[in-house]
Amino acid sequence: MTNHDHRHRHMDAARVRAELTVPDLWLRYVALGGTADAFDLDGYLQGLVSLEIFQQDVLAQALNEALEECYRANRVPLSTRPSDGEDDDRPFGTEDDDRFRSLVEQLLRGRSRAPRRDAEPPGGSCS
Repeated sequence: MTNHDHRHRHMDAARVRAELTVPDLWLRYVALGGTADAFDLDGYLQGLVSLEIFQQDVLAQALNEALEECYRANRVPLSTRPSDGEDDDRPFGTEDDDRFRSLVEQLLRGRSRAPRRDAEPPGGSCS
């Protein structure tokens, strides 16, 4: 058996973790361009029918987006904001989100530059 043979179990576990019903997941899947009907999707999650690899990837993307929303909603906020000299009304963490979004947009447009060697990555070092 290959990884694709067991992939449906991983996806169904992610669906449960994201607290999605099959119909809710199917709506997300179709919104991303998935073409299987709800019965086939349910059958795939139970291991009864197969989905084309591309359709599995669309389903995986729908699940990953739902999991990200779930995790974002359950993040524990810090008790204090870092002192960056700016006093704005944006929710805490938005600055990092804006920097990340800007970086992704630059990468997608092909205008990414290599980071300066003396620049510290956002969020500090991992050590």
